Formats: sequence, C-alpha cells, structure tokens
Amino acid sequence: MKIKEPYKKLPKIVEATLEWNGRMGFLCKSGSGHEVICDASVTHGGDNSGSRPMEFLLFALSSCTGMDVAMILKKRRRDLQDLKIRSHGQRAPQHPHVYEAITLEYILTGSDLTDDDVRWAVDLSLKKYCSVAGMLQKICRINYKWKIIKAAPGGNS
Repeated sequence: MKIKEPYKKLPKIVEATLEWNGRMGFLCKSGSGHEVICDASVTHGGDNSGSRPMEFLLFALSSCTGMDVAMILKKRRRDLQDLKIRSHGQRAPQHPHVYEAITLEYILTGSDLTDDDVRWAVDLSLKKYCSVAGMLQKICRINYKWKIIKAAPGGNS
C-alpha cells in the first residue's frame, strides 16, 4: 500500500517558544498556535501545574505513531472505531536519566481488525513514518504490544 504524500507538506522548520513562570514551569507555545504547560512537581520546586518534559516525549511518540496507525488502518479500509495508546518509559538510573526503553501498548477497537493488520500498521509507523520514533530509536529500545477489542461493525467510524 502506498501512502499518499501529505508528509511532503510537513514544515522543515518547527518552532516553539517557552515563557518561564519564575519557578520551574513554562508556558509552551507552538509555532502552530497551541499552548501547553510544562512544570515540575512540588517536590522539585514546581507547582505541579503541567506535565513533565519526559512525559511530553511519551505524548509526542504516542501521538505520532497513533496518527500513522489510524491513517494506515483507515486506508486499508479497516473499521477502526477507537485507538488508545499507553506508553511506559524506563529511565536510566544516572544523569541525564534518558529513556533506555519505551513500551507502547495499542488498544484498538473495531469489527474487522486482525493481529496482522495491527502488526503491519505499527511496524510501518515505527520503522518508516513516525519522526519521533525515528529519533528516539537512536538512543532507546521501543517495544510494543497491542490488544484488539471486537465491536459491532460501523460503531464510531
């Protein structure tokens, strides 16, 4: 299956601006006009008002591969009704505490999804299309597993 090339339209430069809150937090503004808050726990001098930087890496990886998997399965005309991804990162014990391994658990709901469909879509995403996985795989292992929940045809598609 050939995936059409919306990827050629991706910006070659991605921008972000952070505004410090005076403690350990930042208002993060994306070049596309969206905002999120990044902060540390109270124990580490923050206000616990936002996600941690290392959690953002898991968000980035999960959403990147999730977009791919959803698109690939839809292009294959599978009845994907829901997709959740749980991610778990195992960090190194010494500074800078990088991820040594990340496990992604895909939970897919649909009427006609098969293990072969899911394995194919996830492999294609992680090995070819997901930019975040391409970067993270240079420094850590990315493992995955999945669970298919069977549903009546045509649910939320």
